[in-house]
Amino acid sequence: MREYGRDESRGNLLLLAGCITVALIALALPESWAQGLVAGIRRTALRPVVLLHEQGVQNNTSRFRLEAIQHSRDSLALVAQQGAVTRRENENLRALVGLRRRLSHQYVVGEILHRAVPTDSRTLLVGVGERDGVRGFDPVVTPDGLLGYVWHAGARASTVITWAHPEFRASAVSEDGGVIGVVQASSALDGRHPMLQLTGVALRDSLPTGAMIFTAGLGGVYPRGIPIGRVRSVGPDELGYERVYRLAPVANPGDA
Repeated sequence: MREYGRDESRGNLLLLAGCITVALIALALPESWAQGLVAGIRRTALRPVVLLHEQGVQNNTSRFRLEAIQHSRDSLALVAQQGAVTRRENENLRALVGLRRRLSHQYVVGEILHRAVPTDSRTLLVGVGERDGVRGFDPVVTPDGLLGYVWHAGARASTVITWAHPEFRASAVSEDGGVIGVVQASSALDGRHPMLQLTGVALRDSLPTGAMIFTAGLGGVYPRGIPIGRVRSVGPDELGYERVYRLAPVANPGDA
C-alpha cells in the first residue's frame, strides 16, 4: 500500500510538472500559435470534458425551453403573417424602381459551452466551429442584438469575443441614419453592469436619451441593422472635439 501511494504521488507530481511546462510554453508562444495549441488540446485531451459539459448544458436548459419555445412559436407565427404582406409590398416597390432583392444572411445556431472565470463577460466558448461553417470574425448575434464576433474558430468549438472585451469595435449608426460612430467597451459602469460607448460623433450631431444604436455595416464584419444598445447618457470627452455617448447594451452575455 505504501509503494502504491508513493507511485501515485510521483505520478501526480509528474502530471503537475507537465501541465506547468505546457502552460509556460503556451505563454511564450505567439498568440496565433497559442490559439492553435489550445484548439488542439480541446480537440484531443479535453474533448470528453467538452462533450460532458455540452450535455450538461443541454440537460439543464432543456426543461426551461418548452414554454419559451411555445411562446416564441406563437409570436413568430404572428410576425410571419404580418411580414408576408410587407414583403410582397417591398418586392413590388423594388421591382418598380429597378432594385435587386435584398441579400439574405446565413446563420448557424450554437450553444455556449463554457465561460472562463477570469474573463466571464469578455470571452465565451460556443459549440460550433469550422465543420459547421463558422469562420473567424463571423458576427455572433442573439435574439436581443449583437453579442460579439468569433475570435478563433476550431473544428467543433469557437472562442467568441463579446462587446465587453477591450478589443471589440463595431461601426454604428443611429436609427434614422443621421449619426455615425464607433462602438467599443466603456470603463464606466451602470451599477454593476458594464457599458458601451459610442465615439467619433461630431459635435454638431446629438442623440436623445433612449435612442437605439445599430450596426452600420461598414468594415465587412457586421451586417447593417443589428441592435447594439440604447443611449443612456453623454460621457466626457478629454479632447473636446467629439461627442461620446454611453450605451446600455441590449445583449447580455450571461443570458446568451
